[in-house]
Amino acid sequence: MKPSLQQPQEDGTKKRILDAAVELFSKKGYNATRVNEIAETANVTKGLIYYYFKSKEEILDCLLRLLLENFTALSMEFVRTNIIPLIKTGELDIEPDRFHFSSKEAIMGFLRNTYGYHEEVLDFALENRNILRILMLESLKDGKYRRDIFQAMNLLKDDEENPVYKTIAEADRDFTYSDDLVCIRFFFSLIPLVSFAVYYDDFQKLSILSDKELRASFLRSSRLVLNAMVSGRDILLPKKKAES
Repeated sequence: MKPSLQQPQEDGTKKRILDAAVELFSKKGYNATRVNEIAETANVTKGLIYYYFKSKEEILDCLLRLLLENFTALSMEFVRTNIIPLIKTGELDIEPDRFHFSSKEAIMGFLRNTYGYHEEVLDFALENRNILRILMLESLKDGKYRRDIFQAMNLLKDDEENPVYKTIAEADRDFTYSDDLVCIRFFFSLIPLVSFAVYYDDFQKLSILSDKELRASFLRSSRLVLNAMVSGRDILLPKKKAES
């Protein structure tokens, strides 16, 4: 089953409202969509929408919050099942400038699991590409949502409030995010993923590739970026040079 935008403990009515908002926001744009249209598409009254949400803005806030929460959950699952166990068994030692693995088998296993994680994240992005289109469009405007796409960078901060960093750092205190690593993860991993999902349907029509072929092509490209960081039993982490 493909990962989707999970809405824990939400009833069917609220989900219908959110689904209708995604459909209309992605087709007409956030500003051009009226609450009345969302109510009609969701087959609910306008008053019922205001029971769940104070405003149209709160609907979009909810969609973006769910998107980030589910993306964080995917990342945390990978950390808990593929990084922390290796650290605890001594198969992985995080040094300031690299992930050092105790054997070739350990690094190959880690890479296979990382490839699997990339597939899960890709499927999640494609499943939620309409929401990503809304986010991309709104982020290009001079408004509240211009900075929302950068919220994902919170997962690339040396901050106790960042669950990914906190979990790994508790297992190995040498772990840190350098400026260069953050730049690589954002501009060579996250942004390509978002762009691929946003333009997926149009690109597929132009390229005449099947879903399977296009998905495989993107995954091969993402692996090239990761493999470029591999040297022997190490995954090199860009680290800012000490100032002289």
